[in-house]
Amino acid sequence: MDALLFALALEVVLLQMRILESTTELRLRLHLNTKGEKAQRGKLVRDRHTVKDVIRRTLVEVVENGEWRTLQEAVQTLQENASYSVNVLLDHERLRFSRSSIINEIKTKRKQWAVDLRHADQKIAVVRDRIKNEQQNANARLCYVEKWLFARAESLDMQLEAPRAPAPRTDHERRVHDELVKAYELQIKEREDLLEYWRQRYVDDTAKMDERLAKKREELKVALARRQELQKLYDLHAGEMRAWLTFKSERAARLAREERRATAAKRLQAWWRGVMVRRALGSFRYLKTIKKSPSKSKKK
Repeated sequence: MDALLFALALEVVLLQMRILESTTELRLRLHLNTKGEKAQRGKLVRDRHTVKDVIRRTLVEVVENGEWRTLQEAVQTLQENASYSVNVLLDHERLRFSRSSIINEIKTKRKQWAVDLRHADQKIAVVRDRIKNEQQNANARLCYVEKWLFARAESLDMQLEAPRAPAPRTDHERRVHDELVKAYELQIKEREDLLEYWRQRYVDDTAKMDERLAKKREELKVALARRQELQKLYDLHAGEMRAWLTFKSERAARLAREERRATAAKRLQAWWRGVMVRRALGSFRYLKTIKKSPSKSKKK
């Protein structure tokens, strides 16, 4: 019944759309349309054809299966298209805003670049003035240095042209030579004495070092022997400790096994005692009550 009513409603919608389409075509024949109106009319015609197609397929599906899945899918598609158009508009607004912000940023950067360019021109002018001043100072210093060199050369020439002292006498040179020979011989003797002293000290030091090395060698032998004894004692103690640890672990495992066995036995005994109590077995049997037969009253 619902499918029949739905099919009748769809047929009524188709009839209304045909009437609207015919009236729209009659109205458009009387007026000239612009390009925008023609585009809108084309979109309207396409939408009407789409709706007609959906309604026809829905009617066929309702008649055949009693369902209108085609109409539901068409509605979902229209909703997705509407949300897509909204998303496109939002993206357009966001891109337009970003474009305006980028344009403003570029304008700001252009202004900053112009300011930097003016500052650079000013710096270039300052550097040029500084280079010019340095060149002038260098020229002045060069002129001063040239004049100082000329004056120094003249003073040296005047010093070289001065009269030389007379040559020393022969006896004076011999006396100086003898004194130098004595000084050299004294230095040689001092060096020989120092050499002998250091040689004897080297011999004494090497003898002391040999004695010390021999003593250290003996101490090292004693220490090595002591170390071997201690190593043997340590190995023996380590073996005893390993044996003791093994014994402790085995004893702990044995005690744990015995405890588990005792616990299991207690549990089993308790369970069996409970079974005997519940079922009245063995020593837990119920005592039978002896019913006394009523004594016959003597007939009077």
